[in-house]
Amino acid sequence: MASRYRPPVPHDSPESWALEAEAEDGSEGEAFFAKLPTDFAPVQVSDAEFSAAMTTLWLNMPLRVAVSRPPLYVGRRLALASAPLRGEAWLSDLARSYGRHCERCGTPGDCLTLFEDGPGFQDDDKRSLALALAVGPALEGVNAEVRAMLDPTRMLAMISISITVYMALLLAPVPEPITKGAALVFSAAMWAYLGWEFFNLIKAYAELYEDAPRASTFAELREIGERFGRVIGPNSVRILVVVTTAAIGETAALASKAPKLPGFSQASERVATRTGLGLLETATGAERLIVSVPEGTIRVVLAPHAVAMAARGVAAGSPAPSRGKLLPNGHRAWGSFGGFKSAMGKAGSGKEWHHIVEQTKGNVKRFGGNALQNTENIIALDKTLHTDVSRLYSSIRYDITGSSTLTVRKWLGSQSYEAQRAFGFLAVKNIQSGIW
Repeated sequence: MASRYRPPVPHDSPESWALEAEAEDGSEGEAFFAKLPTDFAPVQVSDAEFSAAMTTLWLNMPLRVAVSRPPLYVGRRLALASAPLRGEAWLSDLARSYGRHCERCGTPGDCLTLFEDGPGFQDDDKRSLALALAVGPALEGVNAEVRAMLDPTRMLAMISISITVYMALLLAPVPEPITKGAALVFSAAMWAYLGWEFFNLIKAYAELYEDAPRASTFAELREIGERFGRVIGPNSVRILVVVTTAAIGETAALASKAPKLPGFSQASERVATRTGLGLLETATGAERLIVSVPEGTIRVVLAPHAVAMAARGVAAGSPAPSRGKLLPNGHRAWGSFGGFKSAMGKAGSGKEWHHIVEQTKGNVKRFGGNALQNTENIIALDKTLHTDVSRLYSSIRYDITGSSTLTVRKWLGSQSYEAQRAFGFLAVKNIQSGIW
């Protein structure tokens, strides 16, 4: 898999969660910018969970969005007719190949509804086709009975077109930020699910966005789509598809369906732990969401009442960082792990708290308690994963350390805080993916 883009972790921005003074002043009529954290691992959604969720979503899809097959036919006659309209000789080959693709899928014609706006491939048509080729394989595991009842190719068309729309909004320039409604809920959900991989998704789509319009053949579009899928990985593809499918329909569709999606409770816990807000409250109560890929930041515009909730640690029933020292980056710190656990409570069912930079005696002496016992450095991991990470740190791994005598923990202990933190994230990622 291609190397992953890792956004910088903000440490000193005034546009962070350090806003409780303003919130408690009783100010009204103002909106506040808050920088959202991205320093957490993505939620893992298995093939079985994905298939079950998609089956439920498809069976409950509003009939008005599951219309009959589109009327236009992209066989050889339409393909040949389209070339003179656009004046490009290669267009007939692309359309012809698209028609053959639809026939192989068992749905001859304009199976992805790309020509409903005219008999030619527009830029967004190419982007939607590339996305369909990228995410289509993920749908093959959906229940066979459901696939027989519904038109999976038509569903794929709606999914790919919806992804194109939502991702285009994510890439919009700052003067045109994402506003309330399905687009903001979609973006907030993708952030909560993906964590640091959120920017990998945006970067991968930005490349697809630029490359697809330049493609002149079906094979080129397939390669562009497959490259997108390889960069973000199968887990992110499943998350992208299931969140997008839940968003199809009325504006409030995703907000109402999200709590039933696989991994949603885990995503919500992470948001609550780091911001003091519930995920749905953030998504539906915010005014805007602004994503800056160059800066590696996500900013949300909050109304005063939402800021007050964050300042008081209200998190929709979940424990929130309501005590401890407020750090410049908006996280909260305690002098001991006991103080952290007293404020934060348990990590969750089947989970344990994990220090990204370990709380060894050497680290406590070098960096201090606040640098280790805070909501930025401590994350909730599945017990099995936590055990595997601890086992790695206690092992002698020449392939990692270059030493046949030092444990990973001993080797890492002499390095800087930033180096230990980067390795901590890498360890979790590589153990999850089976590399280590």
